[in-house]
Amino acid sequence: MSSELQDHHHKKTAVLLIAPETGRLPNGMGPLARFISGKSGGMGDVISTLCEGLTRRGVECHLATLNLTRRFQQENNLNDDQWDRIIHTIDPEHIHLVNSSIFDKLSDAYAGNSLLSAAEFQKTLVNQIIPNIRARNRGRLIIHSHDWMAGGVITADAKLRRCPVLHTLHNIHTAHIPLDLFIGVDTGKVSDYLYHSEGHGKSSIDCQATAIKNADLVNFVGARFLKEIVDDQFADRPIIPQSVRREVKVKYDCGATRTIINAPALNMYPEHGEHLIRKYGIEDDVIAAKRENLVEFQKRTGLNVNPEAILFYWPSRLDPSQKGIELLEAIAQHFVTTHGDVQIAIIGNGVGNDRTHEEICGRIACSSGGRITYQRFSEPLSMLGFAAAKDVFGASLYEPCGQIDQIGNLFGATATNRDTGGYHDKIHEMALMSDGASEDSGNGFLFKDYDTGGLWYGLSRAVQFHRRSPEIRERQIKRIMKETRQRHDPERMIDGYIRVYEELSSGMPLASVGETLGAS
Repeated sequence: MSSELQDHHHKKTAVLLIAPETGRLPNGMGPLARFISGKSGGMGDVISTLCEGLTRRGVECHLATLNLTRRFQQENNLNDDQWDRIIHTIDPEHIHLVNSSIFDKLSDAYAGNSLLSAAEFQKTLVNQIIPNIRARNRGRLIIHSHDWMAGGVITADAKLRRCPVLHTLHNIHTAHIPLDLFIGVDTGKVSDYLYHSEGHGKSSIDCQATAIKNADLVNFVGARFLKEIVDDQFADRPIIPQSVRREVKVKYDCGATRTIINAPALNMYPEHGEHLIRKYGIEDDVIAAKRENLVEFQKRTGLNVNPEAILFYWPSRLDPSQKGIELLEAIAQHFVTTHGDVQIAIIGNGVGNDRTHEEICGRIACSSGGRITYQRFSEPLSMLGFAAAKDVFGASLYEPCGQIDQIGNLFGATATNRDTGGYHDKIHEMALMSDGASEDSGNGFLFKDYDTGGLWYGLSRAVQFHRRSPEIRERQIKRIMKETRQRHDPERMIDGYIRVYEELSSGMPLASVGETLGAS
C-alpha cells in the first residue's frame, strides 16, 4: 500500500452504532452477522438498515449490542454447543457483542432487570469496546447512540475524550441507574458530564438526559414530536421526563437538534415478504393478493373466513401509557357489531410482564363470534397481518415516529391514528377527485381526541373508504404504495444520517468516492 493510500486509510472516520436491539444485519459486517437479530421494535429495523447502507457505501461501520444468547439461539435454531462454537470460532469483525450472564437468557434487552443490564452494557463499552475501536482507527470515531440504554456513562466518557456523539431518540423513556452499579468505571472523572439524579433512594445517573446533554447533535425520528417537547405539550401527564425536556430545549435553542424520519427496511416490502401466502408489488393485482393473504390470516387466527371483510389491524404492543389499547378495548365489540362487514385483529404483547391487556383482549376476541382476534406477537403472523389488512390503525397518546403506518401503506392498507407526533408527520388525510378534490391525495385518516369517540370517528371514516368500489380502492391503494416508497425510501434516511456524520467530522467524507462506488 502506498503512503498516500495509507494516509487516506488512517484519515477515514469509523461509525459505531450502539443500540440495545437490531434487526437482521448485512453479510458485509462479517460472518457473525447472519446469527444476530434481537429486534423488539422500529429501532431494530433502523439499525439494520443503517448498517447495511453504510457498509454498502464503504463506510467503516461497527455495531455494539447485547449478546442475548438465548434469543439468538432460538431465532437460529441452535443448541448450546452450536452457539458456543460460533461465538468462539467466528471473527466478529464489525459486530461487538457484550457478554454477561445478567442478560444472556433474556428475550430482549429490556426484560429482566434493565438497570443491571444497562450498567453492564455501558461499563463494557466504556472500558473495552470503544477504546479498542478508537485505537484501531487512530482516534477517528463517531459514536451514534440510540435511546437511554446506549446513553449514560457511554456518552459522558465520549464527551470527556472529545469523541463526537450523535444521539437518536426513538422514545423518550429514561432510566436512573444507581452509581454503585458502575463498579469498575471511574465515574468521578466524568462526574461533570453526568446528569445526576435520585433513583431507588440512591445517587443515580439519568441515562437519557445524560446522553442528550453530552451529544454534539441530538436526532429525533420525527419533527412534530420534537416540537411537542419544546412547546411543553403533555405537561399534565408523566410522559416526558422533566430532565429530558430540559436538555432537549437546551439543544434545540443552540441549533443542535436534527430530524430524520425512520424508513422501513427493504425486506419489509410485500414483494419480499417471506411470511406472505402470496407476495405482491405495485404492478400486481393488489386487491386479489391481499384477499388471498386475508383468507390465510383468518384461518390462522380463528377469524370467520370472509374474503370481503374489512380487516382493521392493530400491530402494536398493548401499552395503555402510550398506544391507547384501553380505547380499543372499550369500543371493539360494539364497533364490529355496528359495522357488520368489519373484523379487528390485534397482534402484540403486553408491556414487560404485565399480562392484563393480553387477557382483556383475549376475552373480547372469545366473545366476538369470530369477528375479533387477539394473538401474541410473532413475526410471521404479524407480517401476514399487514398483507391481510385493509387499514392499519392505532390510538397513540404520543408517538416519536411510529412505523406501523408506513408498513401498512407499503402493504396497500390505509393508516388510521391520532393526530400526534410521527403520525402527524406521516399520515395525510385522504382526498379524492371523485369527491371534488383537485387531485387524489392522502394515505389515511387522523383523529384529534384521545378518547373512544376519537378512535370511533377515525375508524368509521376508514370503513367508508373501504366500502367504495374495487376500482376506486385499487387505484388509491397503488398510489399510496408508490408514494410511500418514494417518501420513505431507506436511501433517503441513510443519506440524512451520513450528512449528520459528516457534519460531526468537520465536513470530511466518511468514505472516498472510489470506495463508495466500489461498494454499491
